[in-house]
Formats: sequence, C-alpha cells, structure tokens
Amino acid sequence: MPYPFSLCSYALFGMIALWVASPAHAGNVQTDDVSLFRDVNGIVHIVGETEADVVFGQGYAHARDRFFQMDAQRRQASGTLAELLGPAVIDDDVLLRTLGLRRAAERSLPALSAELRSVIDAYADGVNHWLAQNPLPEEYTALELTSVPPWTPLDTVTIAKLLAFGLSFDLDVDLTNALVAYETAGAAQNFDGSALFFKDLYRSAPFDNASTLPDAGAVSARAASLKQSKRSHWRRFESDYLNPRVLADLTDFSDRLKRVPVLGDGLQRREGITGSNEWAVSGSLTRDGRPIMANDPHLSLGTPSTFYQNHLVATKDGLDAIGSSFPGAPLVVLGQNRHIAWGATTNPLDVTDTFQEQLAPDSTSTFGLGTVTNGEVEPLGFAPLTFRVNQVGDGTQNNLNVVGGLDIPPFLLTVPKRNDGPIVSLDVGGLSAVSIQYTGFGPTRELEAFRDWNFAGSVAAFEDGLRHFDFGSQNFAVTDIQGNIAYFASGEMPLREDLQAGTVTGLPPWFIRDGTGGNQWLPDTSPDPDRANPYAILPPEEIPHVVNPSAGYFVNANNDPAGNTLDNDPLNQLRPGGGIYYLNPGYAPGLRGGRITQALRAQLKQGPVDRDDMAAIQADVQMLDAQVFTPLIVAAWDAAQQRDADPLLAAFADDARLDTAVTRLRTWDFTTPTGVLRGFDVGDANARLVPPDKAEVAASVNATIYSVWRGQMIRRVIDDTLAPLGLTGPGSSQAMTALRNLVDTFPKNHGVGASGINFFDVPGIDSAEARLAFVTLASLTDALDRLAGPAFAAAFDESSDQNGYRWGRLHRIVFSHPLGSAFSQPGSGPLQATFDDLEGFAVDGGYGVVDASSHSARADNAEAFRYGAGPVRRYVGSPGTQPGSIIAQTILPGGSSGVRSSPWYSNLMVPYLANGTYPVRQDLVALMPNVVETTRLKRPGD
Repeated sequence: MPYPFSLCSYALFGMIALWVASPAHAGNVQTDDVSLFRDVNGIVHIVGETEADVVFGQGYAHARDRFFQMDAQRRQASGTLAELLGPAVIDDDVLLRTLGLRRAAERSLPALSAELRSVIDAYADGVNHWLAQNPLPEEYTALELTSVPPWTPLDTVTIAKLLAFGLSFDLDVDLTNALVAYETAGAAQNFDGSALFFKDLYRSAPFDNASTLPDAGAVSARAASLKQSKRSHWRRFESDYLNPRVLADLTDFSDRLKRVPVLGDGLQRREGITGSNEWAVSGSLTRDGRPIMANDPHLSLGTPSTFYQNHLVATKDGLDAIGSSFPGAPLVVLGQNRHIAWGATTNPLDVTDTFQEQLAPDSTSTFGLGTVTNGEVEPLGFAPLTFRVNQVGDGTQNNLNVVGGLDIPPFLLTVPKRNDGPIVSLDVGGLSAVSIQYTGFGPTRELEAFRDWNFAGSVAAFEDGLRHFDFGSQNFAVTDIQGNIAYFASGEMPLREDLQAGTVTGLPPWFIRDGTGGNQWLPDTSPDPDRANPYAILPPEEIPHVVNPSAGYFVNANNDPAGNTLDNDPLNQLRPGGGIYYLNPGYAPGLRGGRITQALRAQLKQGPVDRDDMAAIQADVQMLDAQVFTPLIVAAWDAAQQRDADPLLAAFADDARLDTAVTRLRTWDFTTPTGVLRGFDVGDANARLVPPDKAEVAASVNATIYSVWRGQMIRRVIDDTLAPLGLTGPGSSQAMTALRNLVDTFPKNHGVGASGINFFDVPGIDSAEARLAFVTLASLTDALDRLAGPAFAAAFDESSDQNGYRWGRLHRIVFSHPLGSAFSQPGSGPLQATFDDLEGFAVDGGYGVVDASSHSARADNAEAFRYGAGPVRRYVGSPGTQPGSIIAQTILPGGSSGVRSSPWYSNLMVPYLANGTYPVRQDLVALMPNVVETTRLKRPGD
C-alpha cells in the first residue's frame, strides 16, 4: 500500500528541513523529527519521514488547537461527560453508557491491523506529548479541573464509533407509535389507517424525484440486476405482539436521545435538517478537461468546528494527504492525496433493528432472565455501572462524586445474539423487553478504510478500501488523476430472514420487530476472513455504485441513490438471487438533490463548466419547494378575483395585505438573501457592508412571507385535519412530501387521501378547486397575521409593513460551545452579532436549500427559523493528469483553533458565512512563502 516518494521528494524534504532550521522560522520546540508549518489561513502542514512521525505530529497539533473538544468527545462517547461538564449532562451519560459505544470500541480495537494500531499509538503519543508540556485550555479553569486522563488508542476508536453512530443509527419507535395510532383510529373512525400512514403522510417517496443512479444514466444496469415484484406490501401489518408498556418506555428513551445533539441530529436525518451534498462531473463536460468533484458535509455547527483541516506528508512512507480530519483521530477523513480526491454524504442505510423480546427465567444469567427466540432461551448479558459527576461551582478542584438514583441505572443488560446490543426498555412483570441490534455494536474498521484512502492511487484502490468501511453508512464521491469519477454507497447491510425469504413477517424492518422469531439477522454461513461482522450482508455489487456514468455526472444529497423508493414502496424489488431488495424506507426529501441536479443541468446546457460554476451551486440559496408552491399561492389569488368565485373564496380579494404579498411573490426568483446591511450573503466580504439593493430586499421579504406561509399551510392541511381524529402528523420533511402529494394528486382526488380523509374540507364550499384555493389563501392570511403579531414581535415589532419583513431578522445562526455564550460565536471574539437586539449572524438560505441552513418547515415565530447545522467544510477539487496536480479550494466554519486567544480561532468565519474559500496548498514548495508559524518536534524515545 505505501509507495516510495521519488528522489526529488527526498531532495525537497531536505530543502524544507534546512528552511525550518533557519532562526526566522524556528518554533519554541527545538527538535527535528516532525515539522509543523502553519499557513496564512491557519492550516497546519505536518512533515516527517514516516507515517508514525506524521500522525504523532498530528496528535500534537490536534491537542494544541482542539484538546477540550477532543476530551469532551471521548467522554461523551464513553458516557463519562458528566465527569467533565457536571450534573447537567448525567442523563446523556446514562444514554451513551446504555448504547455502549466504548464497549463496541473495545471490541473493534483488536480487529484493526497491526499497522493501523501502530498509527493510533503514535497519534496518542502526540496528544500526550502536548499534554505533558502545556497547561490545560481555559475551559478547565471554569470547570475546576487541573488534570485529565492521558489519551489512549481506545479513546480514538471510541470517538470514531461516536461519529459513525451519529451518521447511521436510528430507532424505530416513532414510526411504530404512529402506525399503531393511525390503524387504531382508522378502525374506530371508519378510515384506512394503514393507507393514512403509508400512502398519505409517512410516504417513502420523496418530495423531489432526483435519484443518483437513474439521473446519472445508470438505471439500465440497475434494472438488469433487480426484478420488480408485483406484490403490494402496503397492507395492515401484524403488530399484535407489541407491549404498550415497553413501547412507552422506549418512546421516552428515544425522546431523551433526541435531546443529545450528536445523537439527535442523526435521528432526524430524514427531516432534512442535517445531511450533505456531493456531485462530480466528468472531464468531458468541463472547460479544462479535468473532472470536478464538489462536497459539503452537513453536521452540527458549533465552536470549534467539527473538522480540523490539515496536511500530512511522510516522505519515506509515501503519505501526502490534505483535508479534513476529526480531532481525536489520525489521518485525513475527507480530502485529497496526490492521486485522488474524495468526499462523502450520509446514506441512511437501515443497519439498526429494534426488537421486542420475550423473556423467560434463566438460571445461567446473572440477572436471572434470558430472551426467547424460536423457543430457545439465551441468557442476558449483565454489567454493573458506576457514574461520576464533576461538582462544578463548589470551589473545589477535581471534585468528582459517585452518583445514583432512580434515573441512574446500577447495571446494564445486553443481548448477545443482537450483536451484544442493549436492553433499553424492560417490563419484568410482563416478561417483555426491547433490545437494539446495530452493526456498529460489533468490531468494525472504519479507521482502516480511511488509512487505505490516504494512500490510494486510483478510484479502484479507493473502492478496494470500502471493504473496511463496516458501518457509518455513507455515499462517497471520488475522482482521480486518470480522469475517473465514481459514486459508491458504503456500509454493511444485514440480511433479514423474512425479507430474504421474500416476505415480511410482522412489521417491516423500520418498525419494532418481533424478537421471538422470523425477523432475525441471518448468520454469515461462509465467513470472509477480511470481515469483522458475523452476519450475512448485501454483497458489494448490490450496494448502489457507478463509475464513469453515461450522463457524465452524478449527484447525491442524501436523496435516494438507487430510485427504489420513488414509487413509494421500498419493498417491491427483488434481489437477483431471490429475496426482497431493501436498503431503507426513505431518504432525505430530495430538495437539495433536486435543486443541485436542476442547477447542474442548467449549467451544462449552457456549455462546459468549471470549478467556479460548482462553487456557485454550493452557494445556491434558491428554495425548491417555493418553486412548487408559490404558483399555487398565485393561482389561488387569481381564482379569488374571478367574478364567479365562490363567495367564501372571493372574500379574500378585499384584503389589501394579500394583494401586496401575492404581487411580491408573483415575480420572486425563490432566492433567500438576508436583506439587511450586516447580513451575510453569497459574495459578501469582510467590511464590505453595502446596503442591500431593491431586488435583494424584495427577495428577502418574499422569503419571509413564503416561509411563514409554509408552516401555516402544513398546519391547516395536515395538523388541523388530524387533530379531531386524535392524531398528530409527521415531521417537517414528510409533512412537506405529503403536502406536495396531496396537491399533485388534487386534480384527480380533490384533496381526498388514499385513507379516505379529505385534507381540504372547507364547510360551505362545494367546488374542490375553490376549497384548495381557500385553504391556500387562508394560510397566507394566517402567515401575515402572525408576522404582525406577538409571535414575531422580537423581529418585526408587531408591524404590518411588509417591507420590514427582512429574512435576515429571522434566519440566523449561533455557533454554540458546550460551556455556553461566553465561548460561543458571535459573542466571544472580534465578530459581533448582526443585530443589537437579536442573537446570531444573519445568513442567507433557508429550508431545504443547497447551501444547507434548514429549520423546521412548521417554523412560526421569530426564533424558530434559527438553524444549528450546515456545511462543516466546503470543497471543490479538480485532478489533472499527474500526481500532485489536484487543484482545489475549501473552507471550514470558524478557524483551526478552539483557543479564544488564538489568531486562528475565527479567522475563517467571515469568508465561510459569505461562501468564500481558500486554496488547498498541497505543493510544499509553493506552501513555503505562505507559512507564518513553525514548530519542530522530536518523538519521545527517538
């Protein structure tokens, strides 16, 4: 795998070593195994002879710039965060200790290769070298702590588990609760509850039909390998085995998980709040003949940023990779080496099942009980738990106390046959429990895959590395200096016994399943020595992928990669060798994927594209849903003006506010600028505070009016329809998808869903078209009433002047820190909030836009449009034909350092907010004039 550098590379390293040794550039550490160069953007370039040298330097650099972040993450993943932050997070610890990511990491560490373990060891040595020489960051003073445990290789693997967990884990309780409630209400009130769930509201089909492989021209190959089943799977599934008591406990567990930021974001992936964008274009469609790859992953935006960008060069071992890393883990996670560039988006592959278990006495179990499957009893695993809490604020340093109580369990129960998954709900009297089975609970090797990619010399080598990417399901975009572009979905998809038999036993896999039999993960009957997972999985050739698609491009933004949910049935395709082909019940709504595909096709229609064109698409803030629904508002207003309009509809025509609003919306281009002087819009630069022009103000007001209308329309059509039935609706994205389906099918169904429920029932109006127009305009009236009322008083002072409804007054972000506003941005550095009376930076964007900045589709007050997740890096890269020829630009939110006094704390925040970038400096000779700080290290023991 490692390949030697050329002789000129050795000569180059010698030149750099001489340069480093000059007094003008010497750092405060006078040793010479590893050199750390910080460039003008604050990015650290780490140069040494061996891979171990370089990751030692990387561990040192991570600790120097981000140690508090690293420490908090290892403790959070381990369920010991209260030992750092105090009692406020003890519930988080209980949840994380129950899930057992550190236990899973303990199983994973021995599964890693000896080569990777040595890399992780060297990384830990680098972290501890920094700890031994430096005081702890200022956060520890506030927390009354003077020491921390040394960094260990297990800490690194645990952090890797946490990050992958947040990208691939899900619980099935919310969907189960909704299905049971809908079917129960339907039976009692004479409507089809199953159809209400599957066809009307919790649809698998997305809002927009953009799909990676079909849009890339790969649909024919896929059609050849998959057969369409004629069987309809939408029926009343058997759910009689469900125990209401354990279901209620599981619901509470799920609600608590959602309040843990790193977990809650992942559990809401289908809501479109988090996700990522990626696409690639073949050199045959670009101006310079180079392929282009663009990527911007979306995660929580906090202080400091999720990623740490760095450059790793090991001259003897052939490592030269630059890009984003995770503080706490070695190597480059997303970025480029001398031959390839790669990026990723989240793929919600269904790799988690939740089981209701039947319990029985078992004398071999410490707890005295076991689970029953197919009549056989397996003893429960048992582990005692101890929780400690830092007594922050008592004036005593390092004061950690053991705590207990009703909500702090003294032990943990696990189920060996569920990949050692935990029991998360228990009814001892009813001999019932709920367990979780998840691929990530076993030994997995994602860090092995990242190491493979740091050295990979081609798309083919990257694909080979996928065999180690066991969980944390992703969509990868890759391009190389041979001119290839490729898309690969990843992750090990378990095969369920009922689906493999061609049927569904009980409830489908995205609901709580029957643990007594019929739904088990199939064992791997011919184990692969290169795999750590003991379960049978979907073979790689059946996981969506394409190399050099015929369309010349591909797009993925967490939308359906293969197209198997576009017909609203993810269970009606068969595998080539038999069994149901199943990946997931649904994906992100397709708003970003649809808009990227739309914008990219428009660019290509005009001719060849370049990197600037791709960066412009990354910065796109046009609302795709507004393209769909704004014409509905305009048409409804026009219908109200007709002489023969229904009297109830015609009454809207006298409302001057509606006239003004619709006149505005009629000419809107669906963009979402802030419309304020100190707001951040595409292209704004530091100190370039130019008053927004008339067009920006108009678009800004339209963004506000439409965005508030959206929430009111969902309320009237879905929420108010369900409330009399004793039911609640789905979350943002599925509510939007349901709304579009009801509108699209309105000419045929007149607003009556497959369930038989009329979602546009307006007493006194006989005409179906008039009912649709009435509900649309009534929602606009509701929106304008709210904008001028108390709900928006903080932003608009209860004014009815629409010209004052600037989008930037609502759409804002605060980059939060675990210790609160003193460390958050804005407020802790030179950057100040946009407004004196409102928190945060005003930023363009909004619901479902490509430049991800989403909020709830039901947002209905001045604070509800704030957002907290978005791009944690933006990257556009373009390989030439020679090693080291990749030209790229990138950005991260904030800066490299998490230390408030550092000049690299927030130096990149303004360009980030305005969609600026800086060049990726991989060429060391070209780098040298841009170096502003140098540190040299010697590994202990050398």
